[in-house]
Amino acid sequence: MVKTRITEIEKNLFMLRLEDNETRYFEGLWRIPEGIMYNSYVLKTSEGAIIFDTWKHRYSSLFMRELEKVIDVNDVKYVVVHHMEPDHSGAIREIVKANPGVTVLGHPLSKGMIESFYGIKTLFKPVKDGEELVVGGYKLKFIYTPWLHWPETIMTYLDKYKILFTCDAFGAYSIFDVVYAEDLKGENIEKYRFYTRKYIATVIGHYASFVEKALDKIESLNLDIRTIAPAHGLLWKNPATIMNLYRAWSKGKSVRGVKKVTIVYSSMYGFVEKAMNDVIDVLRENQVYYTVYRFLDDERDDISGALGDIINSRGIIIGTATYEASVFPFIKYIVELIIEKIPKNKKVLIISNYGWGGVAGRELKKLLEDNGFKVVDVVEFKAGELDKYREKLVSSTIKFIEEL
Repeated sequence: MVKTRITEIEKNLFMLRLEDNETRYFEGLWRIPEGIMYNSYVLKTSEGAIIFDTWKHRYSSLFMRELEKVIDVNDVKYVVVHHMEPDHSGAIREIVKANPGVTVLGHPLSKGMIESFYGIKTLFKPVKDGEELVVGGYKLKFIYTPWLHWPETIMTYLDKYKILFTCDAFGAYSIFDVVYAEDLKGENIEKYRFYTRKYIATVIGHYASFVEKALDKIESLNLDIRTIAPAHGLLWKNPATIMNLYRAWSKGKSVRGVKKVTIVYSSMYGFVEKAMNDVIDVLRENQVYYTVYRFLDDERDDISGALGDIINSRGIIIGTATYEASVFPFIKYIVELIIEKIPKNKKVLIISNYGWGGVAGRELKKLLEDNGFKVVDVVEFKAGELDKYREKLVSSTIKFIEEL
C-alpha cells in the first residue's frame, strides 16, 4: 500500500510526495527493498499554479486526487518537465485532459517524447538554457543539465525561496518519514548516504563525467541556493553537503583515511567461498574495512547494493569459478555493470578456481584492464586444492592492501 504526503515547504509552495513500497526493481533492474519516493512540487501564484514534475505513471490518478487537495487543476498555468522519464512525467496526460489550456515547459526534446509516450498534443513551450520566466511575482531560471541522466534533463531555480529543483540529480532510494535529509538521526544518516550512493551508482553512474560538468556549471552561475529539492528522496537544507558528496562519488572517491574494499563473489559448491573467507581473515588482520556481496545457490545479495558500495571503495575483490571454459555468467554480468557504472580508479584482486583448466581469472583480468581498471593480481586454484595456494592467496591479498 503506497502512502502520500503533502507538505507546505514554503508559503504557497507545496511538496506532493508518494512513498512507493510496491516497486521491487527500479527501472526493472535494481532491487530496492528500501522503496522509493516521488516528489512533485506545486507553486501557487496570482497568475496561476505551476507544477514541477509529477509522479510515476501508474500513480497518475492518485496524483490528480492529491493535487486537488492543494489546487483546482483548472488553475494550473504551467507544468515544468525537468525530465521525461515516466516516473516523473506520468501524470501529464491527465493534467492536460483536465485542463487543455495548461502550457508544458521543458527542454525542446521533451515535446516529441510527450507526444510519443502519452499520445497527446500539448501547448508546449521550449525553454532555453539560462532563460528566466516571471509568473505572479516568482522568477524561475531554467538550467540545462544534460545526461543527468537523459539528454533533455533540466533544473529550475526558484529565486524567491532560493530552491533548486533537480529532478533525478541529488536523488536517492528509500522511504523516510522526514522531509529534509538534515532531520535524519542516528544510524539513518549513514543509511541514507548509502541509498544515495546506490542511486548515483545505478541510475547516474554511466554518466558520471556529466555530474562534474553540471556541478561546475551550477557553481559558475553564483546562485544563492539554500535548498535542493530532488524528485526522489529527501530535500537538502545544506546544499553543499549533497553537492560535495555527488562530486566525490562521481569521481569514485573513498572515505578519507579509510581503506574500504568491496568483495563480490559467486561460489557454486563452496570452493570459492573458502578462499574468500581466507581473504577476509587477511583483511581483518590488517584492519581493512570491507563489505561482502555473495551470489550463491541458496542466497543472493543485491547487485545494486554492491554498486553502491563499490563506488566509494578503494578496491574490489572478485571471486569466481571457471564455468564452461569462461567466467561464471553472473559474475561476468556484475563486472560488466562495474565497467559501465563505476569510475575506473579502483584496484582489483581476482580470485578464481577451476575444475580441469583455469580460464576465468585471465578473462576477467583482460576485461577489466582493457576498460581502465588496475588488476593487482590474479590467484587461480584447482577446486579442492586450496591448501596448495594459500600462501599465494595471502601474499596477493597483502599486496592488494598495500596498493590501496
